[in-house]
Amino acid sequence: MTPPDPSGQGPDPERVLTQALRAMAGGGKESREPSGAVGRRPSLTVVQILLIAAIVGLLAGTTVGLISLLT
Repeated sequence: MTPPDPSGQGPDPERVLTQALRAMAGGGKESREPSGAVGRRPSLTVVQILLIAAIVGLLAGTTVGLISLLT
């Protein structure tokens, strides 16, 4: 919260709205990336890879199961 102005007026409404919109958007300050990381996607974590593998496995198992029921 910003301290009150000595003139007795409240905080600038535009500044408050801008800060609220930035907070809702999930970014307060610009993130500083190393110059070599510009344009690169972040690498996947082990948990993300395991989740993707589980989803692909479930899809493959469901497909095989449906095909075996239909034949």
